[in-house]
Amino acid sequence: MTDSATEERIVYVKPLTRAHGFGFNALGLVIFAVTMFLLLTDTPIIPAAYGLLFIASAALIFLGSAKIFEPPVSMTITPQEITYIHSRGTWCIDWANLLRFDIPRLHRGLELETMPYIGFRLHDIEPVLRNITPRLAVYLLSEQRHLLVAALRHERPDLREYSPYFEVPDRYRSASGTEYRGVQAMFAVRCEHFRELLGYDLFVPAAALDRAPEEFISWLQQLKNTRAI
Repeated sequence: MTDSATEERIVYVKPLTRAHGFGFNALGLVIFAVTMFLLLTDTPIIPAAYGLLFIASAALIFLGSAKIFEPPVSMTITPQEITYIHSRGTWCIDWANLLRFDIPRLHRGLELETMPYIGFRLHDIEPVLRNITPRLAVYLLSEQRHLLVAALRHERPDLREYSPYFEVPDRYRSASGTEYRGVQAMFAVRCEHFRELLGYDLFVPAAALDRAPEEFISWLQQLKNTRAI
């Protein structure tokens, strides 16, 4: 296959939430302008209201700016691999290493509650350990902590000792016998915990998708089925 043909097979996922950043910024500026107008015209309102309006304006502008400066593409998908792109780095998985993917679910009594993520279960985590950027691994260890807490609360409600899940060792020996240290080891252990509790190794938040998670799963399955055509 030529380089141009390969390039045509690249699919780019552009998160919808990034487009919302301009809306948040615009709303924040409108609130700021209205607040300044009320302040300059000595409009009789509660003084504390001015503070709340300024805080709301600043929060919206900050949130909007954060979304605007996020990478315009959150994932690239080719017939060979899926790459997750974050402002702090990337990870990549080969289709051949992908066992399954779906929306992770938590047990709430007799019901299942869907999580705002797409989960990926791998045959072998080691290729990811070799290609994930250290900054992203450190970020995910912190950012996905709440996901681990929710999984423990609902999937292990009788568990009383949580230290093995939070005091993550900095050494990890893979199935191939390779020993990893530092953040790679910690990330590998956390992936094992997620696989045990939720059935998946890696997660992409719904905010990084270009459509609803249910639609994304169906679309990704279509890409998988047609990638060799």
